[in-house]
Amino acid sequence: MVIRREKLRLNIPVGVKLKQEFRDAYERRAYLRAYLLGQRLLANPALLDRGRAFLDRFIKTDPRQHRTYVMWTDALALPVDKLVTEMLADNSRGAALRETAPVFAVIPAEEVRALEKSAV
Repeated sequence: MVIRREKLRLNIPVGVKLKQEFRDAYERRAYLRAYLLGQRLLANPALLDRGRAFLDRFIKTDPRQHRTYVMWTDALALPVDKLVTEMLADNSRGAALRETAPVFAVIPAEEVRALEKSAV
């Protein structure tokens, strides 16, 4: 079942086209969480170092996660605005980045719920 909503009305970097259709409520919440993460990364690019450290500590040496490590290493080489644009893209790469994102910051569930209410 695909959930169609009104356009998400969120403040986003120029050139970012937000995803508008979601398989279910879980996918929509995960997308909103990625949006909040993107806001944090834009406001504080130093958080990228936390993500790199997470990758190096937990992902780098796991052979099952080699593709994820390479994908994120490449993504973290981008300027932060381009990284956020790729994370929020409505394509397979954007979905892969959202699903495998390292821990840059903890996004409280209350913030996601509040954004969910305001985004429709």
